[in-house]
Parts: sequence; structure tokens; C-alpha cells
Amino acid sequence: MSGPTRGAAAASDAADAPTRRVATILGRLGASGRESAALASIVLLGAILRFANLPLRGGWDSDQGTEMLGLRAALASGRLPAFGPQAISVASSFHHGALYYDLLLPAAWLGNGDPTWVVAEIALLSLIVIPIVWWIARCIGGPAAGLTAALLAATSASLISYATFIWNPTLVEPGAAIAFLGAWQAVRTRHPAWWAVSGIGAAVAVQAHIAAGVILLPLAVTFLIDLRHGATAGRSEATAGRSRAPAGRRRIAAWGLAGVLIFVATYLPLIVSELGSNLADTRGMLAYFSDPNSTSSAAPPLRVLFATIRILAWPLTRWPIVDFKPAFSLAFLAASAVIIGFVWRLGVTAGRRPVADDPVASGEPPASETRARDTDDQASAERFGTRLVGLWLLLIVLALGLGLHAVSEVQGLPTEQYHVAADPLVFIAAGLILGGMWRTLPRNWATVARRLAAVGTIGILLAWNAGHWPPLTSPDGGWPAAEAAAARVERDAGGASIALVPLFEAKGSDAYLYPLTRDGFTQAETGKATIVVVLCDTYWLEGCGGTAEANWLETSAAASGLGQIDRFAAAPDRILTVYRRGP
Repeated sequence: MSGPTRGAAAASDAADAPTRRVATILGRLGASGRESAALASIVLLGAILRFANLPLRGGWDSDQGTEMLGLRAALASGRLPAFGPQAISVASSFHHGALYYDLLLPAAWLGNGDPTWVVAEIALLSLIVIPIVWWIARCIGGPAAGLTAALLAATSASLISYATFIWNPTLVEPGAAIAFLGAWQAVRTRHPAWWAVSGIGAAVAVQAHIAAGVILLPLAVTFLIDLRHGATAGRSEATAGRSRAPAGRRRIAAWGLAGVLIFVATYLPLIVSELGSNLADTRGMLAYFSDPNSTSSAAPPLRVLFATIRILAWPLTRWPIVDFKPAFSLAFLAASAVIIGFVWRLGVTAGRRPVADDPVASGEPPASETRARDTDDQASAERFGTRLVGLWLLLIVLALGLGLHAVSEVQGLPTEQYHVAADPLVFIAAGLILGGMWRTLPRNWATVARRLAAVGTIGILLAWNAGHWPPLTSPDGGWPAAEAAAARVERDAGGASIALVPLFEAKGSDAYLYPLTRDGFTQAETGKATIVVVLCDTYWLEGCGGTAEANWLETSAAASGLGQIDRFAAAPDRILTVYRRGP
């Protein structure tokens, strides 16, 4: 073969390598060509729904400006940040993890600070959830369960909304999905190296939002289950004369420790900072959880009930953020259906026995070492997997319902970020229920009736979510509107120094500080700046565009000598008033 021909062949092989790897994985899972094509189509659909009109899709406010300023500071200094975004608390301040920034730094660098690049990375990471829930649900309940879970994740209004704007909790769902996949694969395949994968996913989820630390509870319980299974398998081998019981437990413990070390390593910058600051962030966190305002006055049973509705309904209906009152009945119905359906699946799988022609969920060759160590058939795997997913959800519901008032009640602000770590499990549970309804029954009419009910349910969920997908253009105009507002302020300033003043200080003015900073302006002191821009948020304050600004002019010493030269709505709920300091 000539040199050019060999080079072309090598290039073709390199290009086909990723495709072959994906095909190998799907083959090991027992996925047919038709099922693989269906999964690919669902992932493509999910990508279209997330990337459509992405530059204008995501909202832009102070949170987004703060995140981009943090990324910009890290790139400018050349050092990884020790702290993540600041968590708002009543008693004291603390931070989420800095790994959130670390993961988004490449996109911020490649896009030269353009937020659209960062949103694009978030959207890509969101797509990870789709094949993962398919993987887990398929291993437990078969192809119908897997594809249903993937379809629900791809079209979920809540998941799509989280994939189209910048906010630290948007990485919780991909991280949690990876963590649950690692734990599931570790106990299913008896390959404890998966615990390292679980540790990586847990680190991403928990550092993205501290409330996602709740997943450590189900992961720890699953690790204990894995240790117990390892000991049982080891005793069986020892009885057969192999004497491998201690080695099995040691391998599981070693990989579990590796997962823990990976998790802890991501916190090293914070640990170093805490040791040098008298544990300032830790004390702030403890103050938050010990503050009376952070607890709910509702009785524990009511808190758990409400938390259950929220956690189960959110990924399927996007309640309570959208249409709180009119959608409550649907949210309650959806949560009730999941509970009833899952109890049904638990009962069915508890009574099932292995059937000769029942497909093997893992799809691995019976001669492989993995399959030799895995004595469960499809029936026992489904029984175990269904129980495990139910246990995971139960632990999360109890921990969040009893531990965080933000999950057990509805407030004026979005609080779904406290429980989105459970979203992948809800998709899996729904997939198991609807996939179970697709199975063939002895009587044809019963099979048809149950499948029609499954299709109808999926249709209702798809229609509802389609009606609540985030609009193709954000109501506040997104990043382009913030850029336009900053450009108008710059024209008003004419090169003079600028200071931004938020009338609602807790929210800040980073939504417009970031585009100004990106354009080369530096925030000046309010009392010395030639141009002072006052931001009034109509959601928090009354009298914006009039009395609110007038009161500030009268009461602030830094407002001396200011005269209004411009006023405009930078967004429907945000008014910018531009003042120039006279001689």
C-alpha cells in the first residue's frame, strides 16, 4: 500500500474510532441497531431543543453577570478560584464550590468572555443526562424503559431551561447523573472502579450547589450495599476453594476510597483558604443551617409530603416555577402517578421469577468475566435496580423534606435548585413505570390497552412540557440586551468615569457591570465618578423610574451635584437612570 493510501486509511480509522467506541458500548448494553438509532434521534432532539437560538435564549441578570465576572477574574489572574458563587443566606454568607468555575473556564477563554460560549458548554453538559438515564433505566427495565426515560429527559422543560442560561445549579443534574451511573455500574457489574466515576460526578454536583450534597447519602448507602455484595460473592468463591473474600472487599474499599479522595481533592483550594481564614466559609454555612429562619414551621409529615410533590413533579411538569396555582393539580397528579406506578413496579418485580427467554438487561456476553461474576438474571436485576432507585429517591425526599425548608414550601423566589439532584432519578423512575406498561401480556386486549395508556401518558407529558419550554427569546432580551444597555451608557458617558449603583443592594448591578468591564471600563467610586448609573429593579422595589431614584438622590451623600441625562428600560423589570456630575 502506498504512503498516501496508508495515510488516508489511518485518517479514516481515526475518524471512525469514536463511532466504533459508541457502537461497542451500545453493543455491550444489548442495544439493537433500531434502539441505537432511536437513542441517537432522542439525543439529537434534545440538542436541537437546547441550542435553538441560544444567544437570545437565556435570561441575563445579576447572577449571570456575577458568574462571568468570576470567570473573567480567574482568566485575568491565571489562577484557579478558591471559591465558587456566593450562596445567599439569612444569617451569614458562604460559597458554593469553585469547580463550577473551573469547568466553565475553557468556554469563557475560547469565547473571549462571550457568555454564549459558556451557555453552549452548559447545554452540552445537559445532554449527558439523556444517555445516562437511558443507560440505567434500560439496564433495569429494558429498552422501552430506557428510551422513555431518555425521551422525557430530552424534552423536559425544566432540564431545557437549566441548559440555556448561566447559573451554578445548572451543572447539578449532569453531575448527579454521572454520580448515580457510577454507583449503579459499580454494584451491577462488580467493577468497583466505577466508584471513581461516581466520585467525579458527586464532586461536580455538590460544588455546583451545596444542597446537592444530599446525593452523598444514597451514594454512601449504595457503597455499603456493594461492600456487602462483595463480601457475599467472596464467601461463595472461598467456599469453592478460591479464598477471595478479603480481596473482593479490599478492591471495593480501595476504589471507594479513590472516589472519596477525588471528591476531596476538588475542595483543596477551599480547604487551604479555610485554614488561613479561621474557617470563615464553614462558619457561615453553619450559621445558615442553625438560623431559625432556615427551618419550616410545617409539621414533618406535611413537609415530606410537599417535598415529595415538588421533587417528583419538577422534572416532569416544571412546577412550581411555572403556573404555580393552576399547575398544582397537574403536579399533584404527576407525583401521585409516579408514586402509584413505582409501587406497582416494586410489587411486580418482587413477584417475578427468571424466564428463559427474558432478555438480559446488561447485554454482556455470558462468557465474559463480568458476566461470570454477575449471577443476577434480568428478573433479579430488575428487582434489585427498581428497589435501589426507589431507595435513592426515598432518601433524598426525606433528607431534603426534613432538612431544608426551601424544598418543603413555596417561596417568592425560585428554590428548585435545592432538589434538582434528584431529577435523573425521576426520569428513570418514570421510564421504569411506562416501560413496564409496554410489556406484552397474555391477553392481546390488555396489552393494547396498557400500551395505549402509556402512549397517552407520554403524549400528555410531552405536550405539557412543550408548552412550557423557555421561549426562543428571553423576556429580558438576554445577553444582547445587556450589551445594548451597556453601549448606551458608554455613549452617555463619552469616555468619562462610570459608577453603577443598585438601589436593591442585595441583588447588585453585575448584569451591567460585566458588559462595561468587558468593554474596558473600570468601576469608579460613586462619589467621584462623573457618570453615575442607578439601577432600579421593579420586582424588588416600588417607584422605579420616579420616586425610588428621587429618594436616593435626596438621601445619598454621593449623589451631590448629579443631574439626570438619560433614563431607559434595560429590561422589562430593570430601569437604568444615568446621571452626570456637574461642575
